[in-house]
Amino acid sequence: MKTFFGSKLLDTTFPRNTVVALGNFDGVHMGHQAILTQAFEFSKTLGFPVVCFTFRPHPTLELKPQSNLKLLMTYDEKRIWLQKLGVDFCVEEPFNAEFSTTSAHDFFFEILLNRLNARVIVVGDNFNFGRNREGNIQVLKQYCDQSGIELFAVSPVEMKGAPVSSSRIRDALAAGNVELAAELLGRPFFYQAEVVHGDKRGRTLGFPTANMKCEAKFPLKAGVYATSVNWRNKVYRAITNLGTRPTFDSTELKMETHLLNEDFELYGEVLLVNFHNRIRDEKKFASVQELKAQIESDVILAAKLLSSRNF
Repeated sequence: MKTFFGSKLLDTTFPRNTVVALGNFDGVHMGHQAILTQAFEFSKTLGFPVVCFTFRPHPTLELKPQSNLKLLMTYDEKRIWLQKLGVDFCVEEPFNAEFSTTSAHDFFFEILLNRLNARVIVVGDNFNFGRNREGNIQVLKQYCDQSGIELFAVSPVEMKGAPVSSSRIRDALAAGNVELAAELLGRPFFYQAEVVHGDKRGRTLGFPTANMKCEAKFPLKAGVYATSVNWRNKVYRAITNLGTRPTFDSTELKMETHLLNEDFELYGEVLLVNFHNRIRDEKKFASVQELKAQIESDVILAAKLLSSRNF
């Protein structure tokens, strides 16, 4: 997949006819994958490559900074998953105050038609575009009909009685419901970061942990989780504590992951931690001995929860 950081930067390698999938694609969840699947169908039939047109930063961060929106994926992670799914080109359009004043007319005719060379456009049927969201699916259809462009509006994907959406996934993660989040995403929610030095308390308790900082993404509810770790092309069963470690009167949010039945030197390594099951809330224990006993119980439960998974 080739990435362009703005439609003004497209060069001679960019195709003359394209199937364009539009959206923010935060999380690349099952709803987004339905849009991409339809785009791939057109690509296969027509022989045109698939272009994912998205925005950076997320428009909400520019238009409503007070919302302090946390993303389900970093921009780098999103590009990686789009490539894994088979997207040929990704165009990350810089979204700023100036771009937000682009009219729906100019967005379609200048960007989609003249720059992206769209011959087919695939979007969710609730798509809005242009200044003050003045363009909707009806306006987009009108422009497409005028230009001989095929438009396909994808209906929302329903799961567990409601549409799949990034906001619904955030709500699930805020509640610690990683099982639901994984269903809506089509894969487990994950954090990926470098292992840093901690206070080594885990090792003194008999459970050495890899410490990671994950401020860049949506904050999963604090607690203890059954997880798996992707490292150097292998997958390891693990247990992860996400929280402030109240037993030691700490206030800094940290993520500590213990690999089951393994003990590696991981400082400086980049790990991807997948969250599969929530075990319990974080709590303050009366003593270190009580904490150690609880960790032993947690590890046994994590191993049981993960035993049926094929990694």
